[in-house]
Amino acid sequence: MIQPDALFAPASGRSSLDRPLDHLLACHRRIEERLATLERAAAHLESHRDEALAAFASAFSFLDSSGVHHTADEEESIFPRLVPLLEPGERTYLASLEHDHTEAHRMYASLKARIAAPADSPEWRAEVSNLVERLVAHYRRHIASEDETLQAYAAEKLTPPMLAEIAAEMKARRK
Repeated sequence: MIQPDALFAPASGRSSLDRPLDHLLACHRRIEERLATLERAAAHLESHRDEALAAFASAFSFLDSSGVHHTADEEESIFPRLVPLLEPGERTYLASLEHDHTEAHRMYASLKARIAAPADSPEWRAEVSNLVERLVAHYRRHIASEDETLQAYAAEKLTPPMLAEIAAEMKARRK
């Protein structure tokens, strides 16, 4: 029997909300760990169904809490402060990130719905695997873009007082 820890990713190191840009990067690493968990779980649905479903539930729990906070941190705290500081093309980039968030949420909801209605069939497993593959590819591309471009914009344009306000908002979101 496969051990549950083979399906669950190890926890990442903690980051401080006092350094919001570093925290967002660390959160990306934790999201990537959950994406890897989803991939492993999908690969084991036939051979280790119960463990795979438990791994999906664990990843969903993280994404439904920390993942939601992460998106809010960006859309409610980072983006609004950046928009007035950016050139038109840079603002278009930020709008594309918001669109990515919407698309990721749609794909994620589809995956959760399929997992919530499990079937013991090759078709169901193939559909889940396809949903996982699409979601993971989308998220990985999005995270890589944010790590490179969004972080550069934020580091260059956000002032220390703005970063302190963002940190306070992030902390309040988690209370």
